[in-house]
Amino acid sequence: MKKVIQQEGFWKSVAGLAGLFIVIYNVVDVFLKFDSSFSAYAAYRFDPDNIVRFIFTNLAGGFVYGFIVTYFKFKQNVKKQEK
Repeated sequence: MKKVIQQEGFWKSVAGLAGLFIVIYNVVDVFLKFDSSFSAYAAYRFDPDNIVRFIFTNLAGGFVYGFIVTYFKFKQNVKKQEK
């Protein structure tokens, strides 16, 4: 695992995929849960009672998705280099 996460560009790829995941997830959320109403989405998600949960779940979900996808992508590269 250490070889994989020490590869050049690994963490940059994790951050990029995490950001992309967060954007796509929230756009889909607007259309499915809030009937394409960005104002209703913003009013609910950015409400002071929900903002901490919103930020935490987006960052955690994005990181987990980005890490898993990037890890397996880079693991394949490490295996090819070792052969």
